[in-house]
Formats: sequence, C-alpha cells, structure tokens
Amino acid sequence: MADVVDRYFSAYNAHDLDAVMGCYCSKPVAVGPGGPVEGRSEVASYHTVIWQAFPDVHVTVLRKVVDREATAITAVGTGRHTGPFPITTGEVLQGTGRYVSVRCCWFFAAEGGLIVDQQVFFDQLELYLQLGLPLSRLGLPP
Repeated sequence: MADVVDRYFSAYNAHDLDAVMGCYCSKPVAVGPGGPVEGRSEVASYHTVIWQAFPDVHVTVLRKVVDREATAITAVGTGRHTGPFPITTGEVLQGTGRYVSVRCCWFFAAEGGLIVDQQVFFDQLELYLQLGLPLSRLGLPP
C-alpha cells in the first residue's frame, strides 16, 4: 500500500497525469472539498483542474501512517495561483498570482496495490484567505 501512495505523490508532484492515473484502480472514487468524483475520467479531471490553477503545486509529505490496505498522509501543499480555480460557492476564481501554503490530509484505501478510494481534507477558509478572498464573498460575516 505504501508503495502506490509514494508513486502517487511522486507522479502528482511531477504533474504526470498518466503516472498518477496508473496508481488508481479501474473505478476509483475520490472525495475532496468540491465533492465526490467517480471513475478514472472524473479523477483525472480533478487533477487537471488543480494543476491548471496551481501549475507549480507541490505536496510535501510530513507524515505517513500505513495500516494494511489504508494509508493516511499529512502534508503541506504549496503553489502559486495563476489559473482558473473553481471554489465551493460555484464561482471560478481567476489567477490571483498569490502563493499559498495549505496543510492537508489524505486518506487512501487500496486493493491489489492500486488506489480504490482517496479522500483529501484541507482548510478551505485558510486557502481562500491566502488567495485574498474577502469573508463576505464566501457568505461569511466580515
């Protein structure tokens, strides 16, 4: 299990979509702040959207815990926002040029050496504030 997760992050940081997708089973499920995606094409699209919004995004793994077919990762994702990025309000935020550094956590489940389920959690408010979004634009009181 740890091997496929290591390959995943190596490919993710290289922005190598073919290698990233080679880490997934034939019908993966991924869940993140934008909601769940299912199937290889939707998972691939999710990665492409992130790489377009943050073309230099890099994830530094801080800690990895492996338990049989499950792996949990804590990490820091960094990058400069230069492309369109869909936010949870339904809007698409155009590139701000701002550099972000966000703590995140991934949970992977694997079968047969391939990822079947991936969940990623991060503080969206932390990210949005680093991107310069005012609280009122997010529907929060100022």
